[in-house]
Amino acid sequence: MSTKGASLAEGKRKKEIVHAYVLLFAMCIVAAALTFVIPTGAYQRIKVDGRSLVVPDSYAPTKSTPVKLFGLFNSVSKGWLQAADIIFLVFMVGAAIKVIEDTGVIDKVLIKSMSHLRGKEELIVILVSIILSVMGATGTFSTANIAIVPIALAFSKRLGYDRLLAFGLAYLAVNAGFSAGEVNIFTTALAQNIAELPRFSGMGVRIFEHVLFLAVYFFFMIRYMRRIKKDPSLSIAPFDPEEETLDPSVLSNPKLTPQQIMAGLVLVGGFAWLIYGATVKQMSTTQLTTVFFFMAVFGGLLGGLGINGTAKSFAKGLQGIAAGAFIVGMAKAISVVMVDGGIIDSVVFYLTFPIKAVGSVIGANIMFLFNLVFNLLISSGSGQAVAVMPIMTPLADLTGITRQVAVETYKLGDGLSNIVVPTAGAMMACLGIAKVPYGKYLKWVMPYFLVTAVIGVVLVTILQGFSWQG
Repeated sequence: MSTKGASLAEGKRKKEIVHAYVLLFAMCIVAAALTFVIPTGAYQRIKVDGRSLVVPDSYAPTKSTPVKLFGLFNSVSKGWLQAADIIFLVFMVGAAIKVIEDTGVIDKVLIKSMSHLRGKEELIVILVSIILSVMGATGTFSTANIAIVPIALAFSKRLGYDRLLAFGLAYLAVNAGFSAGEVNIFTTALAQNIAELPRFSGMGVRIFEHVLFLAVYFFFMIRYMRRIKKDPSLSIAPFDPEEETLDPSVLSNPKLTPQQIMAGLVLVGGFAWLIYGATVKQMSTTQLTTVFFFMAVFGGLLGGLGINGTAKSFAKGLQGIAAGAFIVGMAKAISVVMVDGGIIDSVVFYLTFPIKAVGSVIGANIMFLFNLVFNLLISSGSGQAVAVMPIMTPLADLTGITRQVAVETYKLGDGLSNIVVPTAGAMMACLGIAKVPYGKYLKWVMPYFLVTAVIGVVLVTILQGFSWQG
């Protein structure tokens, strides 16, 4: 290898972002080290209305149980096992969405909608954004939206805009729904489960949040569209005029086949089933996983993929989501170390003093800002939930912060920062596919992010001020 080639390779390695697994295992190591330093202790807990509550002023020292080398590595295995239901849910979501995607129904629906509203570009963007945002609110498009980018690129090019709009449709619109998360099974439902709250309680407030975040998204995106329409030189990521962005066969034949219609019905029916089952029937995580399995099998078979084709798409979906799925187990390992080392209640005990000193409203905002920054380390929504909620739940009880607000501080902190942190894998993937430079994008999106962060602070302040219980 030449000296020049070697230096380029070295430079690339220097710029490489540390993998989430490395960060999470490093946090496990830190947690294990803390078990040798932090005095062990535990609170008493009582059951009230089926909910486990911490008894105030009941903290007492316990026997020291530091986590040694084998225990450290064993914590990862235990984390995977303890988070198995969530891991398999993530696997099945990836598989089901990939199967439906491979039927071609999503591509054609977007292209077809564009052809019917030609000349009404802003209206098209608004309607498509709302649809994708609603999908984002379920949590199931948090990584699947990567597959939407090529379609969004074709969409944006034919409307006369640029690559940033394509990214906005595929990622920012989805994120507006994901951050509100009124029926997000990976953030809201999981955090509420850990906090022992009814699944999707407080939905009315989160629907209002969804509207707010969409309004912010539309303000910035429509303003940008109008600006580059007036002066294309202001685009931060223009198209190459010679470049094609979608398979010509989709463009030449956008008509839905009977099989694709059936796949679309399976997709819509599946999500209706999920929302009903999760909210009304309070289906378990295992049952929700089963619904996605149904969607994968029947979506593929009825969508014309055949038995082998369905199985191949299913396997591709599992493969594509595997790294993200196991992040949940890696994150769970952190709390496993802290529980096995007997320090999780000690951490809560010591954190209560500064939170009590500033009061519950400011304390809730500290929680929100912490999660906003912590997402830089754990960009997985479900991974962050299993890492922080076991600490934040008892901490909330002891400092006068409601559990529902604690869930909100985690959910908003995770969701809103996903549009800026470079460790957000889905965002970086979407930027890469859309060929939008991260540096230019960050400069453009920072005002957008700051506005949503301020909204987050205002929401948390008001909700805790009224002691919101959901």
